[in-house]
Amino acid sequence: MDHAQIISVFGIAVPVCSVVVAWFWKTHHERKAVKIAIIAEILALKEIATERGYETGLMQTAVRLREIAEAEREKVRWQVAVPEHYCRVYVANISKLGALKLRDAGLIVKFYQYADSVIRDVSQGGILYKGSSDPQSFEENAAILRLALDIAAELEERNPM
Repeated sequence: MDHAQIISVFGIAVPVCSVVVAWFWKTHHERKAVKIAIIAEILALKEIATERGYETGLMQTAVRLREIAEAEREKVRWQVAVPEHYCRVYVANISKLGALKLRDAGLIVKFYQYADSVIRDVSQGGILYKGSSDPQSFEENAAILRLALDIAAELEERNPM
């Protein structure tokens, strides 16, 4: 290989390598940014639910209902105004979950499934929103909310910010 060919090969290889390195850096940075943004959203939701005492309130309602004879129980409404955009970061980045570590991606999906389950019940049309005299409805929602909060705590532990 003569001098001109070597220069030609380097003239092609250097820009190609630069593009590949830039792509890997961008992908790594994007993966990290998506993970941080989604986990920040999850932690904010965890803090809101904790601060407002949703789990405790659901369990206390179940306990109060169990103290009343079944025939005498009146329906208790549990209504929470949850905006449609409560998970806007997750929805905007759902197509990028594949770029995350498998464990984190799985936990994130499970968190939102549990949160959505509780939200459906306490939002318009849900069983607790309409009212229920069955303590088990409140206990089940408290248990599902606890699962979501535990996942949020695990994500926080795995990904300190």
